[in-house]
Amino acid sequence: MIKVLSIFSLTVLLSATASLRAQPPASAAMLKPVRGPLVSFGSLTPGDTLILVCFWSAASDAGIEALDAINAQYAGWKKRARFRMLAVAEDEGRGSGRIRGLKSEHGWTFDVYEDINGELRAAAHIRNLPSSVIITGGKVVYQMEGFEKGAEAYLFDKILAMQP
Repeated sequence: MIKVLSIFSLTVLLSATASLRAQPPASAAMLKPVRGPLVSFGSLTPGDTLILVCFWSAASDAGIEALDAINAQYAGWKKRARFRMLAVAEDEGRGSGRIRGLKSEHGWTFDVYEDINGELRAAAHIRNLPSSVIITGGKVVYQMEGFEKGAEAYLFDKILAMQP
């Protein structure tokens, strides 16, 4: 009986350990810009920079609406606060090819990337799209899921509150 319990305990421990495999840190996540070679998230975001990352999908009207709402305010935001914004697409297959066209068509002035392996999404624990996170010092300090009109103002209020 004790041997059966020991084998069972060992099996549970091994299963738990396997499911807790360390994910690479967000800084190691590789992103594809709309033009150019892959870059690491860490190379785009120095440690002390305040970063707004908006996760979206080309197949999601809500995600595109969120980016349009932010873009309408983005120039003014940049005058009032020090931060960097990245729109990170979470598309696979056909949707992936639409990203560059959507950036151009909508006139987005912020940087747009594709999280080709979902590494950044996993590191930020994003479950639903669209989602936005504010990162500082390499840590997610605020997360918002979904989008409805006016939510962009709330995001900017959070950014302002985190200014040094």
